[in-house]
Amino acid sequence: MKILLQLSFFFFLFISIPAMPQSNGTDTKTEKKNDVESARMKRQKARMEWKEKRKMERSEKRAIRQHEKRLQTKATRKRMRKDRRKANRVNQNKKEFFLIRLFKPKPRTGAW
Repeated sequence: MKILLQLSFFFFLFISIPAMPQSNGTDTKTEKKNDVESARMKRQKARMEWKEKRKMERSEKRAIRQHEKRLQTKATRKRMRKDRRKANRVNQNKKEFFLIRLFKPKPRTGAW
C-alpha cells in the first residue's frame, strides 16, 4: 500500500510538471505589442521609401519630357498634337466636324 501511494505521488508529480506554464502571460502580451509596433514601423518605412521612389521617377519623367520638348520646334509640337488628336478620333470611330469634311479638298484619283 505504501508503494502504491509513493507511485501515485510520483505519477501526479511528473504529470503536473509539464502542465505548469513556463512563463506568465504578460511576456506574450508585450511581445505581441512589440510585434505590432515593429510591423507598423516597417509599413511606415516601406511607405516612405515608396513615396521617395515615386517622387524620383516622376521627376525623371518630367525632366525627360522637358528635354524632348526643348529639342522640338513649335511647329513640330503643333503637328504632333494635331496628329495625336486625329489618331484619338479615328480610334474612337468619330468623324471630323461636318464643315471640315464638307470643305476639305476631294482626293484626286487617276481616273478621268
